[in-house]
Amino acid sequence: MKKNKIFLIAVLAVAGSGAVRAQAVFPEITINLNYPQYQKLKNEEGYAYTEGGLKGIILYRTGENTIVAYERACPHHPTASCATVQVDGSSLFLIDHCCKSTFNFSNGSPTGGPAQRGLFQYHTELEGMVLKITDEIVN
Repeated sequence: MKKNKIFLIAVLAVAGSGAVRAQAVFPEITINLNYPQYQKLKNEEGYAYTEGGLKGIILYRTGENTIVAYERACPHHPTASCATVQVDGSSLFLIDHCCKSTFNFSNGSPTGGPAQRGLFQYHTELEGMVLKITDEIVN
């Protein structure tokens, strides 16, 4: 799948803050939640990883009809090779072990560490057992 994707990475300066915002442009991603690797997403507060975006995407089910998609590139230093967000071992929050920033699962906002911005959230549409993700950033 990765071999067939062409990523165009646009790095945009955030006005006045000196922070960097990275966004990956990719074709729409369609996921069948019936596939074994997405079984956790059938339940509220379930999560899964998938390819796409700049460094991958974390999917998290916030409610019966809602799954959010967060970019795994840490907003503190999104282009740093080690700055990849993952689910903490406790499954209670998200963390980038590189800069030690932590993030809230339900809205991607920073809860600790140097990150000042929340995780980039991609647009999702859930229709039955099919999830569509587009590169349109929600926040």
